[in-house]
Amino acid sequence: MKSARVHAFTDDPGDIRIEDVPVPEPGAGEVRVRMLLSPVLPSDLYFAGGTYYRALERVIWNQGRPTSDAPVYFDPERTTPCPVPPYALGREGVGIVEKCGSGFLAKRLLGKRVAVAGGPPNGTWQESVVVNAKRAVVVPDRIDDEQAAMFLANPISACALVRDVLRVPRGAWLLLTAAGSTLGKGIVRMGRRDGFRTICVVRSDANTEQLRALGADVVVDTSRDDLVAEVARITGGRGVRYALDCVGGELAADVVRCLGLGGHLVLYGTLATGPIPVAVRDLMMPMARVSGFYLGNWLSQQSPLKMLGLLRTVRKLALEGVFETQVTDTFPLDEVSRAVTTAIAPGRTGKVMLRIGS
Repeated sequence: MKSARVHAFTDDPGDIRIEDVPVPEPGAGEVRVRMLLSPVLPSDLYFAGGTYYRALERVIWNQGRPTSDAPVYFDPERTTPCPVPPYALGREGVGIVEKCGSGFLAKRLLGKRVAVAGGPPNGTWQESVVVNAKRAVVVPDRIDDEQAAMFLANPISACALVRDVLRVPRGAWLLLTAAGSTLGKGIVRMGRRDGFRTICVVRSDANTEQLRALGADVVVDTSRDDLVAEVARITGGRGVRYALDCVGGELAADVVRCLGLGGHLVLYGTLATGPIPVAVRDLMMPMARVSGFYLGNWLSQQSPLKMLGLLRTVRKLALEGVFETQVTDTFPLDEVSRAVTTAIAPGRTGKVMLRIGS
C-alpha cells in the first residue's frame, strides 16, 4: 500500500516520500481503517520537523538519559515514547473499518465510517492504518467526509481549552491569538453560542470580515493596532481574565500584559520560534498565571467517562456547525509534498486535504 513517510526530521516538504509498505494487520483491540481523507495539520509538520522530539528533550523527566539517542517520552512514567523516523505522517482523518482484531469494541466498528486519531509511527497519510479501537469514533451520517476528517483534534482541543481548562463563563472576555485559524474560528462560534465575548487577534485583515460574520465581538489587527492599548480600551482598563495563545514570542508577552486581576493565559502552540520575553512583575502584580496545554497529555489524564461526555459534546457541536471548516485545496496522496507546501504558504486560509481513497 502507499504510505507518505519521512526518514529523518525535516522541514522540507520534498523530503516526504510516497513508499510502498505492507498492509498492516490489526491485533487485539485494534481495527484497520481504509483511509478516505486526511487533513494537513500543524501537528503533522511538528512531527515531520522534530518539534515535539526537541521539546521533550528539555522536559525534566527526560533529563539524565544514558545516551543522546535514548528515547524521550511524552509522560514521566515513560510509557509513551516519542517516535523517531522513519515513519508515516498524519494525525487524523476519516475512513472505513475494513478489518478488526479481537475484542467487543473492535468488532462493533467493522464496516463503519470512523474519524481516526492516529499519528506517527502509524500515521493516517497512508492507504490503511491500524489504530486502537478506542481511537476510532463513528461519525454521524449528516457529517460529510471532509468535515469528518477533522472531527477530533481541533474540536476536542477547543472544547477542552474553553470549557475545562479555562472554564470561560457567559459574558466574560476571551482573548485568542491566530484567531483566523481553524481552531480559532471554532472558538468564536462557541462564544456566539455559549454567550462569552471574543477578542480576536490577527496579524492582517485577511480574516477580519469572516471572523466578524462568525460572531467575533472585536478583531484586533496587530499590523496596525497596539494590542495592549486596544484591550485596555475595550475592557475599560480591566483587562481580560481568559486568554489563549498559539503563537508565543513577543505577541504572547503582549497578551500577558492584557491579563487582568487573576487572569489566566493558556499556551497551546508555537507559531513563533522565539521564547516569550515576560517581565516577572507583569505576572506578579495582577497575580496572573500562564499554563501550557498539549492535547495528547491532557487526554491521557481524563477518565473514560469524561472522554465519553467530551465526544458527545463534540458530536453535538459538530452537528450544529460550530466546527465547520473550509477546505480550500485537496490533493491526491501522491502529491503530498505539494499539499504540505500549499498548507504552509504564508497568509493562506482554509484547510488543505489529502484524498487517500474512495
